[in-house]
Amino acid sequence: MDLAEEDMSIAIRGCRRSVAGSVVYWILVVCSAGIVFILDSWFYTFSAWLMLKQVRLSEAEYIHVSSGGKFVSLEAVSAVQFDGTLEDAFNPQCSEKRDEQYVDSPGELRMFTFRHYRFAYLPASAQFVPASRWKDPEWTLGVATGVSGLSERTHKQRMSIFGQCMIDIREKTYLRLMWEEVLNPFYIFQLASIIIWSFEDYYYYACAIFLISAISIASTLISTKRTMRKIREMSAYTCDVRVLRVGRWSEVASSDLVPGDIIDLADAKFAALPCDAVLLEGDCVVNESMLTGESVPESKSPLERSSRVLQDIDMAAHTLKPSISRHILFAGTHLVRVRKASSVYGNQTASSTDATKAAAHCLRATAMVLRTGFCTTKGTLVRSILFPRPTKFRFYRDAFRFIGVLAGIAVIGFTVNSINLHRIGVSDGAIAKKALDLITVVVPPALPACMSIGMAFAAQRLRKEGIFCISPSRINVASKVAVMCFDKTGTLTETGLDLLGVRIANQSTGQFEAMQSTIEQVTRSIAVSEAGELVDTAGIPSLTVVNALATCHSLRLVNGSPVGDPLEVKMLEFAGWQIEENDGVNTPATTDADSSYADHSPAAGPFPTVVHPPQMPKFSQTTNSSYESSDLNIGGNSGPGCLEEIGIVKCFEFSPSLCRASVIAKRLHGSCIEVYVKGAPEVLRGLCAPATVPADFDKVLDKYTQHGYRVIALAGKTSRQCWRDAATLDRASIECDLSFMGFLVFENRLKPATQAVLEELREAQIRLIMCTGDNPLTAVSVARECSLVAPGVQVFVSRLSGAGDILAKEHEFNSHAPLAAVNWVHYAGSGVVLDPVSLKPKATNYNNAVAVELAAELAQSGRYCVAVTGDVFGYLSRYTQSTDTWKHMLMRAAVYARMSPEQKAEMIEQMQELGYIAGFCGDGANDCGALKSADVGLSLSEAEASVAAPFTSRIDNITCVTRLLKEGRCSIATSFGCFKYMALYSMIQFTTCCLLYVYNVNLTDGEYLYVDLFTILPVAICMDRAKPFKRLVPKRPSASLTSKKVLASLLGNVALVIGFQIAMFFMTESQSWYQKQVPADPNDPDSTPKEGDLNTAMFLFTSFQYLFAGAIFNIGPPYRQPAYRNYSYVAVVAVILIFDLWVLLAPVDGFSSLFGIVHTKVGWRFTILGMAAANFALCYLGEWLLFPRLAIPLAKLFRQIKLACSGKLYKRYELAAGEAGHTERSGLWARLGQRQNRKEYKLLLSGMVGGSSWY
Repeated sequence: MDLAEEDMSIAIRGCRRSVAGSVVYWILVVCSAGIVFILDSWFYTFSAWLMLKQVRLSEAEYIHVSSGGKFVSLEAVSAVQFDGTLEDAFNPQCSEKRDEQYVDSPGELRMFTFRHYRFAYLPASAQFVPASRWKDPEWTLGVATGVSGLSERTHKQRMSIFGQCMIDIREKTYLRLMWEEVLNPFYIFQLASIIIWSFEDYYYYACAIFLISAISIASTLISTKRTMRKIREMSAYTCDVRVLRVGRWSEVASSDLVPGDIIDLADAKFAALPCDAVLLEGDCVVNESMLTGESVPESKSPLERSSRVLQDIDMAAHTLKPSISRHILFAGTHLVRVRKASSVYGNQTASSTDATKAAAHCLRATAMVLRTGFCTTKGTLVRSILFPRPTKFRFYRDAFRFIGVLAGIAVIGFTVNSINLHRIGVSDGAIAKKALDLITVVVPPALPACMSIGMAFAAQRLRKEGIFCISPSRINVASKVAVMCFDKTGTLTETGLDLLGVRIANQSTGQFEAMQSTIEQVTRSIAVSEAGELVDTAGIPSLTVVNALATCHSLRLVNGSPVGDPLEVKMLEFAGWQIEENDGVNTPATTDADSSYADHSPAAGPFPTVVHPPQMPKFSQTTNSSYESSDLNIGGNSGPGCLEEIGIVKCFEFSPSLCRASVIAKRLHGSCIEVYVKGAPEVLRGLCAPATVPADFDKVLDKYTQHGYRVIALAGKTSRQCWRDAATLDRASIECDLSFMGFLVFENRLKPATQAVLEELREAQIRLIMCTGDNPLTAVSVARECSLVAPGVQVFVSRLSGAGDILAKEHEFNSHAPLAAVNWVHYAGSGVVLDPVSLKPKATNYNNAVAVELAAELAQSGRYCVAVTGDVFGYLSRYTQSTDTWKHMLMRAAVYARMSPEQKAEMIEQMQELGYIAGFCGDGANDCGALKSADVGLSLSEAEASVAAPFTSRIDNITCVTRLLKEGRCSIATSFGCFKYMALYSMIQFTTCCLLYVYNVNLTDGEYLYVDLFTILPVAICMDRAKPFKRLVPKRPSASLTSKKVLASLLGNVALVIGFQIAMFFMTESQSWYQKQVPADPNDPDSTPKEGDLNTAMFLFTSFQYLFAGAIFNIGPPYRQPAYRNYSYVAVVAVILIFDLWVLLAPVDGFSSLFGIVHTKVGWRFTILGMAAANFALCYLGEWLLFPRLAIPLAKLFRQIKLACSGKLYKRYELAAGEAGHTERSGLWARLGQRQNRKEYKLLLSGMVGGSSWY
């Protein structure tokens, strides 16, 4: 079963508890002293096998949930009384073949809850179905809840299915949280270690570790409880709502709402919406920044007669298409403004005429509940915080493997030392204790905590800079971002645009007029024709550009100011007109008290919205003044210059998929209906009569788009229909047969920080991509201006020819046939194009010497890229994904234009399939899909958490991108450094113990305490406080702990410290004053004292090894600031170093007795210091000079061993070498140094002319 909302698939099976198996299990738990219970809490396989037996889902008491073959949870099945038939509840989900015995039989619903999802069992299909996928059968027909609302029986049925309309998170008690925390493998290992240390008489050390663990558990519990309380406060919300049931309006608690309920928003007593709902009547302006990151309030319009929202909506989807979401009010969003309309809900009378009259006097803004509780979009956000998507990152996988290697080393040490101790007569009990003690040494208990501290510090620094993260593990993933994609408007450029002017298309000359940069210039040409119709420079009767500017928008008034698309706000400001809105004007719908909403949909929109010219008093609604034919009650005087008030009859908001918006309007004294459409020039061109499109259309469009201006086309037409009839028209019928009117030219200004950030990213060799819904030439111009496309790189823009449909039919026979339909032309028209198959430059005319020379130069240097339009992307994605051209196009693309939200997400997924770690930065709204799909999605938003992305930034420019990437690189470098430090520390201590065990000696309690608590822990924590380096470098940090460089570094340093310890061991034994530590009782080998010359020498020497190991692995540039800039680390190291020197060179009796060290000669102490200095010097020089050079030979050696162990693999290597023409043995050795699992995009880059030089 796929749960698309959680990006996971689950498998479920029914289980019943076995009494006999349960008895056996608990007997085993008691007999094993709880070990079986602890292991089962981690893996949950033994109890599932013993205590549960698999049964049919219809008989299940428990549901066993697994994902990817791994156990996830065990959920109890509950029976819910259901007063109705299951057929009524889940009709869309039932299969065609139904079991008749269940259709008419009332009974109960069997349900279980998994991660706040409710699942209901359907006997007809013998399966559990998520309640989130429930859909009223009437909705599939486009019919909303009737005008009487839900019946009490229906409400009760749906309450049984969905539960209360609340996002209620049960807070775990402190006792349960503590129990879950204590059962963590980390703390269980620490508990076992404390028991072992206690048996070894390390009481002080055991008590100290116990105290630290208790403090850690307590702080974790407090932090977890505080976080859960904060999430609960954010999510839990109830209020009073007016709801319609059984024909009556009543006030109920929002927790009582169910899908299908009709609620009234007009007199709402709530600050935020308690559910997801579809708007039926009235209109709203809402703030959705908490969910989508969109800072501009969104305007919501009611459903229309022809709307397919209810049929097309995916009830389980957490993000919806823009064409659907513009009618949906999401839970958690804030109502900024609500406008009422004439309502038919709750106005039942004897006849339809009476119902219409009642509706005229009843003003409401109604909505129908779609989803409640955790099924809402807000519920998805809360779930994403509670259950973050697991990160498939190589570092975490390798970390556990490496811990396994350390455990293997511990087993080897366990075996060797057990043999040695047994040889010298140590008792079996003492051998067991000492051997187990070695395991706690090799696998340090603090290792997992130290690895995560760096990530926590990075998240804290990001939070201080206004960047919030709901999944901290993604910070490390940000270190590997190889391609960064950006939205354009609002991300790279300013959200607000400046309207540069208008280019009106003159129908009489067939050319564009000169730029008119003020509204006075535009209005000066308006006149009244002989026929009494308004005309302007365009020459289209009854249509004027001024009227188009004033009416073709979907702006709403909030506190007296227009709110909506910033582009439309600029249009209205340029025109200088004012908006006025009215509630409750009589609607043209003929209603029926018993009809569904779909039957009277035109009544949904309260109108008119009226716009009037500057310096004209606002109109007042009267009964005496009216439009001609008594159409619409709008009164007032005509404005100067033939301008008069205009009523907006109907508005079709901007659709990203259609790339246009339209409006139906009527002037006060106009004799016809006016339709105005604005949108993408290439789209409107296809909707206009060819005779009305100027001859210089392409020339003028290219002129502005190539200079980075955003161009919007205007078109219109007139109709003699009554405005009431016009209000019933659908979008397709009005957006056709248009007359072209002109261009609006907007200046698309870059944000001040954009260019500098993109240049820094490009210098770091991070591939940059722009993905926008704007015109391709505008996008290319902006990309060149902001340096997203490097200087000197040529851009070729895709165009889909009319033969695309014909050629697409041949793709089954010839995969390259559809490619011929795509033309790749130079953005500046230089006479150079790309071959449609190879994407190599060529001249269109070989007599053009300049074009031939440019094509040859580009073919040789490879410094060119492509700009892909949405139609070409969709076409190639559908027909050519199996070709190399598709991959080459993805590798060459720097700009994606006219992309829909779905195509943006698909583009990100295609990048990921090539092996890229992809990032996306946008401002929410249409970028939600891409932000969610990206490995690192960063939403520019005012909210602290967004359903759109794992990262949200309050910084309104893309400087947050570089900050995040720097922190990611710093975090992963810190994790690597800390891991290597802890591994080397464990090997130093392991070697010390093994050498001392030769004589049945060990470190003292005080020595262990000093090393682990006062040296290792402070150094590790302060290492993690390093801040990121000031700039990004081309080389990205490794994410593999088993990479050749990491292994060479770690193995080299391990060899040096072990070598020096062995040398120190033999040097100590060779001293004339050395006294071998012998048992106090000759008959009891266990009585050997820990204090002595050998113990003292090894402790004093290794104290410096622990310290300089941190200095060696405290990585500075290029990912972190130099170590000396980490002031806390410098202070800690200085204090510990001074103390170590004091204990070594000027010992005090108090410290000597505390650590259990003995007095030695002064000369020998300086010898120890010299050995430590030599060890540090060799390790430091090896880390920076020798070990990196040994990395490749080491990798070759490992691969040679791997090949030798697999004859087939070796033959495959030789066969590949022969095909490539390399037959010499030395050639094979050279190729062994190359990674065989390189990511596909790197292989493609290596095969491209110029490689990655173009970006």
